[in-house]
Amino acid sequence: MTFLNPFVLFGLAAAAIPVLLHLLNLRKLRTIDFSSVRFLKELQKTSMRRLRIRQLLLLIIRTLLIAALVMAFSRPALRVKLAGFGSTGASSTMIIILDDSPSMNLHDERGTAFTRAAQTASRLIDLAAEGDRLYLIPLSELGAGNALPAPRSAESAREALGRMSTSPVSVPLSDALEQIRPLLAASPDANREVIFVSDGQASQLPGHGTPRDSAGSFDPRATLFLCSSPPLRHDNAGVTGGEILTKIVSDRKPVQFQAQISNAGDQPVQGLVASLYADGARVAQRSVDIPPRGEIRPVFSFTVKRRGILGCSVQIEDDGFDADNTYAFVVEVPEHINVLLTGPAPGSTRLATLALTLGGDSLLAGNITAAQGTNAGLASADLAHFDAIVVCGFEGITGAASRAIARFVTEGGGLILFPGQAAPPPDGGLFRDLGLPAPGGAPVTASAGSFLSFSSVDYAHPLFEGLFDAKRGTGREQRGIESPRIVTSLPLSAGEKGTRVIGLTNGSAFLVDYRAGSGRVLLFAVEAGTAWSDFPVKGLFAPLLHRAIAYTGSRSTGGKTLEPGDPVAFALNLRSFTDRDTYTLTTPDGHTRKVVPEFQAGTGTARFSGGAAQETGVYRLSRDGGAPGGRTEDIAALAVNISPRESDLRTETGDDIEKFRARSGIGPGRVQTMGPERAEETVRESRYGVELWKDFAILAALLAVAEMAIGRVAGTRGATEGDAG
Repeated sequence: MTFLNPFVLFGLAAAAIPVLLHLLNLRKLRTIDFSSVRFLKELQKTSMRRLRIRQLLLLIIRTLLIAALVMAFSRPALRVKLAGFGSTGASSTMIIILDDSPSMNLHDERGTAFTRAAQTASRLIDLAAEGDRLYLIPLSELGAGNALPAPRSAESAREALGRMSTSPVSVPLSDALEQIRPLLAASPDANREVIFVSDGQASQLPGHGTPRDSAGSFDPRATLFLCSSPPLRHDNAGVTGGEILTKIVSDRKPVQFQAQISNAGDQPVQGLVASLYADGARVAQRSVDIPPRGEIRPVFSFTVKRRGILGCSVQIEDDGFDADNTYAFVVEVPEHINVLLTGPAPGSTRLATLALTLGGDSLLAGNITAAQGTNAGLASADLAHFDAIVVCGFEGITGAASRAIARFVTEGGGLILFPGQAAPPPDGGLFRDLGLPAPGGAPVTASAGSFLSFSSVDYAHPLFEGLFDAKRGTGREQRGIESPRIVTSLPLSAGEKGTRVIGLTNGSAFLVDYRAGSGRVLLFAVEAGTAWSDFPVKGLFAPLLHRAIAYTGSRSTGGKTLEPGDPVAFALNLRSFTDRDTYTLTTPDGHTRKVVPEFQAGTGTARFSGGAAQETGVYRLSRDGGAPGGRTEDIAALAVNISPRESDLRTETGDDIEKFRARSGIGPGRVQTMGPERAEETVRESRYGVELWKDFAILAALLAVAEMAIGRVAGTRGATEGDAG
């Protein structure tokens, strides 16, 4: 047993006072007998024996009463640990992690969850004694790459706590524990405590996956305390995701966006109004119903009225938790798509160039600028000036040119391949550098008098979006396009990396879509002339080529969505720039700062770094002086939204905590849960053992009651006997 206030034990000397008083009352007086009272001697002897017993009992009770009071004030604690570990005088390393994630903004009649957590953290700071190492760290500052803070004094910790507020950054507790592991490992203290003060959100404790290896385990000498104050209500609706369904976006054409709206509560949400905004104006609205703990994916359709970058969002009505009521995204309509058409000889691109000079597809009218070249000049060409390359024949592509094209595609460029008269090289050449499967052999020619045609068309592919209606008959799909007559074709197979867009009657593919790095590759089975087929003179050729260029050449950043805390970074191929150009990053709240591009040698790629995202909304990168007339133009944008797990307000259970313990490599018995009302007491008991002062206080109260009862009985009987005498 140890004592938290050992100096109070000197008060045990006061327990001798009742003993001294009792001894003083034992002095014997000389007795003189009178004949008139002799007959009372026998009765007096009996009464005196009872009186002495009561006096002795009162002596014992009064002595124990004083001792119990002294023991209560000395705060004894019953030790359950081995001697030498965590002794009363041992110093402590106490790391208080304050949850400042978005869910801490949830408010009810008790205020916000963050306010309650800050009050608890303030009381925990009072536990820090002289010589302790105290850390107070917001959860948002424990993301990967952040520097760890230095220990604080209790006074500076309180000052820092007063300046803290919630953050849009959400960091899983497992990542936070991994970050503070060096602090625990370097601590020389016997007591090592990590106290996570939060709202008890279950999604903060991911319990899936396999346990960590011993190298990444939680310090076996440390204890993790989970102090949570759960919300009174868990009902919440939020926009937790979204996707632009329209893959080829053009001005004055409809765009479809599919939102994901979730209901984290146990009651249905009915008649919720969801609105879509583009450039700050509401362009679509829907009323939705969401089942309990379910989600829906409504589709919004709106018309883009200009080219360029549009900041958009889906918003729902306000509720108790507003941080997830808005989901930002970016729609990017290319101002221009620059295309390079190349082949073994200048005439190889004649029909493809002619198709681009025609109207082709009103979707891209006036939006494509074409340049021509030959394969021999690809190695020295500056491909950074183009968005897409159309290769009309493989012949003449050198190894250097092949590597340049592969680098161009993997960094986000588009590539459209038409075979030439010769088969691809046996070593794979361009396909090898792109990491794609090479065609399955030499061109195959149909027997005399026969030809191949389309056997299947994937009308759901973005290339045919809005171009044809997929008519369905009974049991089979009706083709909406006229197939060309194909006499020679390259045997193509989509394999594991590709998607078959159009199939042929011999079982091979006519058109395959591949993803290569950040770019796309479309591979046709026929050449871009009329020797193999009549495809270039069919009505499908021009619009399909236009759409293929738009599909592969739109280097949109609109599909990227970040979370707060992620780095805001752009990698762009700047087609034209001067030394006078300056670049500005604008945050969602309107603050601006200059950024300097870092050009990657040999790639033409400029990288821009804007630091970590600290707000939700749309970040815009603009160039001053780069647009015609020296005006400012937006050249890229990124959307930042809070983590979708923040919308699920379900409170952690014992099973959640156990899964988290096992996955994080924390030993059994090293995780303790506590409510805010018992936070200090629980931590103190972990350091010093179970405090017994309450038990001694109760014992003292019982002894006092017993003393009063016995003393009153003794006084009453004494008075009665005195009257009788």
